[in-house]
Amino acid sequence: MAVRTYRVEGMTCATCVKRVEKALAGVPGVDSVQVNLATEEAVVRSRGVADGALAAALTARGYRLLPPQAPDPHDGNVRRAGYRVAAAWVLTLPLMAGMVPGLHWHLPWPVQAALAALAALGAGSGFFLRAARQALVLETSMDTLIALGASVTLGFGIHEGLRGAPHPPFETAAGLVAFLLTGKYLEARAKHRATHSLGDLLRLAPATSLRLEPDGSEQTVATSEIRPGDRVRVKPGSAVPVDGVVLEGRAEVEEALLTGEPLPVAKGPGDPVLAGALVHGGALELRAAAAGQDTWLAKLAQQVAQAQGSRAPAQELADKVSAVFVPTVLGLAALTLAGWWWHAGTLALAWRPAVTLLVIACPCALGLATPVAMAAALGTAARNGLLVRDAAAMEALARITDLALDKTGTLTQGHPALVAVTGPDRVAVTGSDRDLVLRLAAALERDSEHPVARGIRAAAEGLPRAAVADFRSYPALGVEGRVEGRDLRLGNAEFLGLPLPDPEMGMAVGLAEGGRLLGALVLADPQRPEAKSAVAALAAQGLRLHLLSGDRPEAAAALAAELGIQNVQGGCTPAGKQARIRELQAQGAVVAFVGDGVNDGPALAQADAGISLPGLDAAQAAAPLNLLREGLEPLLQARRLALRTRRVIRENLAWAFGYNLVLVPLAAFNLLDRFGGPMLAGAAMGLSSLTVVLNALRLRD
Repeated sequence: MAVRTYRVEGMTCATCVKRVEKALAGVPGVDSVQVNLATEEAVVRSRGVADGALAAALTARGYRLLPPQAPDPHDGNVRRAGYRVAAAWVLTLPLMAGMVPGLHWHLPWPVQAALAALAALGAGSGFFLRAARQALVLETSMDTLIALGASVTLGFGIHEGLRGAPHPPFETAAGLVAFLLTGKYLEARAKHRATHSLGDLLRLAPATSLRLEPDGSEQTVATSEIRPGDRVRVKPGSAVPVDGVVLEGRAEVEEALLTGEPLPVAKGPGDPVLAGALVHGGALELRAAAAGQDTWLAKLAQQVAQAQGSRAPAQELADKVSAVFVPTVLGLAALTLAGWWWHAGTLALAWRPAVTLLVIACPCALGLATPVAMAAALGTAARNGLLVRDAAAMEALARITDLALDKTGTLTQGHPALVAVTGPDRVAVTGSDRDLVLRLAAALERDSEHPVARGIRAAAEGLPRAAVADFRSYPALGVEGRVEGRDLRLGNAEFLGLPLPDPEMGMAVGLAEGGRLLGALVLADPQRPEAKSAVAALAAQGLRLHLLSGDRPEAAAALAAELGIQNVQGGCTPAGKQARIRELQAQGAVVAFVGDGVNDGPALAQADAGISLPGLDAAQAAAPLNLLREGLEPLLQARRLALRTRRVIRENLAWAFGYNLVLVPLAAFNLLDRFGGPMLAGAAMGLSSLTVVLNALRLRD
């Protein structure tokens, strides 16, 4: 059994995934097929099937099969889509000039027909090609609807031009294609960014490593050359390139972006470290345990891709009914033609009600209902600091029942900050006593980039600065030096040999002179100032709130109790967060997840609406909704915009379907002929599309 991975070009939605799987599975010898929309890859298990046979099966359905090492087609595809949008609007705008009040400029109808044909059949040729291929295998989609609407309207315009009508509706055919191509282009750009950004997960690990040779020398090599068992040195301030075990050295390793633990973790001989973690305070010598695609970080990226591929985006209502809508319209048009031919006895009188019905039923408003509303919503979202990578997630955000939140960096600020200074008796000190302890500690931490040091220095802003002499650092333990003539040590209880407070949340470091404790500095990851009000606002919407954190269970429980979140789970691994969301979805819940770290990647991808907070590109890679402004207020704005967008889309679809339900029967019984027949149908179709567009533009407010 051979297992091969291919890249598939041309997929745009979950329906495409099903068609690709069906086409490949239908090739004799193929045992199973798994298609991932996020990575645009197909994994094929087969017995002796040639690549040419698989490629031919997809070509017949309008897709391309490429080897995995082929150049990435996304850049060229997005660029060509942009050219098509530009060409469509250049050809369409002259046709719309006559609609501007006071501008009496009308091109001869043959020129209008040529411009409309170039816009519809040239720039919009993809709609027609895909519709034709689907028709060959007896399938329909929105492409079928678009091709039918544009071609019938174009044909009707040519007929009206030959009859000498003053305003043939060519702008309708061209404008329909221009609007739809714009929507497709925006979708292609968003998907392009989302697909490429998955690589940001792997880029957290450095591309090069310091490998220790048998003779003790160091050699800089590509990380891809590291093999299990190799000895690797990681300098302070650098990221760990591989998964491994510490052989020598002591340091504190910052793993907040990987595990959710907000405070650095002390590492020494025998302790495991993960690729992508940051080393502070000392150098580490590691024995590589896994490198490349076998690291925990790489497997995390694979989890993200799998979750994105397994999530089935909600299909638009128009897509769901298209398979029934098109055959129904064609059948009604044929019955109308046959009925009036039989009734009138001549084809010359029978074609008008049939053409009127086709033009009335052309799905211009239906085709525009969702993409125009979504395009307006995307612009508003961008202005409000929300990047939408997946329209289905935006739709899901409006109908969620459960909202799960990460702790570190989401409900909290994601970095240690000073919360208290205590004296030797463990009682909080204030005033000059507090300032003295804080000023001396900040002097010792003056040149350190350790997260705890940054927190101490931030708290000491505004206090007089002191110089330090005879400075020495002891990785993962503490520091010492002479400040203002006093020999001081700053560090943990083990380093000082003195008892320190054990706070429920956070950590404590002590400042000692000789064997006497001057004071202890308690640091914790403080909650965001707006967290309580934001949580209350979300709960008021009837959402069930959950806190899923990789931090200690007691720390997660304490924060949940303070914010009023009933459902809490601490000590979660990335897979554990993802599993909890799957469990809620299995119970029928529609789940949104909000997070900011790499450890949130699988949960962000698994959720119906994954929302990342700003800070880390790799977390945004996994989330279809990216908040670009700090704080939780943008989350509330995103939810409000999603609800408005859903309401506008429903209004548009209701109008589009209602328009057809009312006018199609009138056209079939030829009750519109006295008002102009096909001419009225063309005007009504244009008015319907205009109504949908104007309603969608309300989302720009």
